[in-house]
Amino acid sequence: MKIISIKLTDEEYKELEEKARQEGYVLLSEYVRSVLFGRQTPIQNQINVDVNNPEIVTQIVTKLERKIMDYINPFTAQIEEIKRKIADLTEKIEELESSKKSAEKTEKSEEKKQIKVEAKKEQPQLKKTAIERLQEEGILFESELKALRDPTAFFNKLEREGAKIMYLESERIAMSQDFYNKFIEDISSIDTSDPEEAASNLEPKEAKLFRKLAKEALVIYDANSKGWKLAAQL
Repeated sequence: MKIISIKLTDEEYKELEEKARQEGYVLLSEYVRSVLFGRQTPIQNQINVDVNNPEIVTQIVTKLERKIMDYINPFTAQIEEIKRKIADLTEKIEELESSKKSAEKTEKSEEKKQIKVEAKKEQPQLKKTAIERLQEEGILFESELKALRDPTAFFNKLEREGAKIMYLESERIAMSQDFYNKFIEDISSIDTSDPEEAASNLEPKEAKLFRKLAKEALVIYDANSKGWKLAAQL
């Protein structure tokens, strides 16, 4: 007597038991025998097949494995399909979460911008007075004030409010008291009689004023004090 033993996993064994029960078999071994030979053969305790030919044994084993796989494959395919669907669903959920976060970030950014715009609108834009502008900039050249409708009234008002006004042939120049004092101090310490060299030692606004004054001989070099001074003090 020959014995064929087949190792099955718990899941595979349960599937065979369920199939045997559905076919009306009490013993699993009887069901396996019927699958292999198409008839019932009582057998004790385990699944045994009595064969004498090795070729038949091989055929039986191959057939049995094929039958078992026929029962298992549909479930395997279903499991793989479920896995694929779960992976697709996970990917879609991640995309939705990413889109949601991006939308929330954009919305918050827009809200901040809107708040800033509204806050800016609510803040009153106070126009600076002429003297406030002069105090801030230090010096104002008439040639640069293109938008003035009445330059004379503008400079007269500045002069009344304490600004220093210089009247050149080409234009009027207004200076704050602080700028004027600093300019006088700075040019007095420049020990060179060359106007362009002297201007190069000054700050940009001071240098521009110095060149305009030197051009009209309103600033002169004093050899005794070794420095520059205005031709006429304001």
